[in-house]
Amino acid sequence: MPAKKKKPNRKPPKKHFSSGAGRRKPDAKTKPTKLRIIGGEMGGRPIVYHGEEFTRPMKDNIRENLFNILGRAMKGAIAFDLFAGTAALAFESISRGANQAIAIEQSRRAIDFIQKTVDSLPIDGRLKILQGDAFRLGTDLLGPPDDDTAWIVFLCPPYILWEEQTEQLNGLIQKFMRHAPPGSVLVAETEKTFDHDKLPPGEWDLREYGGTRLAFIEPVMQCGLTADCDF
Repeated sequence: MPAKKKKPNRKPPKKHFSSGAGRRKPDAKTKPTKLRIIGGEMGGRPIVYHGEEFTRPMKDNIRENLFNILGRAMKGAIAFDLFAGTAALAFESISRGANQAIAIEQSRRAIDFIQKTVDSLPIDGRLKILQGDAFRLGTDLLGPPDDDTAWIVFLCPPYILWEEQTEQLNGLIQKFMRHAPPGSVLVAETEKTFDHDKLPPGEWDLREYGGTRLAFIEPVMQCGLTADCDF
């Protein structure tokens, strides 16, 4: 009897999620994994990460470079992690001297894991978690401040939003430019291929790490102490 021919092993092509975000339903079988806080008073402590593809934590080496650049600007500041995911940027901010951090996340599952990390750390109520739409909540948070405490704003959404919702993201940047106190910094994370001419005008400091680009801007450079911006 002739041997049966084996059917070719045709594996489906891998899907590319450029943002690591957004369009898949959560996989119930995904097991939590752990990130870590890199530096500061809680350096080395774990951050619970649920492992789902629609959350894209910033790579450790990029996060380390980011906070090395921010340096002393973190001391005594309030950090806004507008698309929090794991809230790694918020936790890192507190570890490095921020007085308070606010993390906005829409996913209930992601918030549950953020809370698990909160419960494991000695942060004494310094992290506030808000569930909801980052555009709506961020617009409210970046209004006129009650005092002159510096802001550190992390604008690190799913990459696809830089193409699909550019206007809304720029709206958050413009709110920051108008209202942020002196000493504040906004950091936008995009793909390296993103056209930064689409961002609001300003003296952006661009840094590249592999396929990722970080863009830094300080509002006082453009608006002065009176926050008189040209947009």
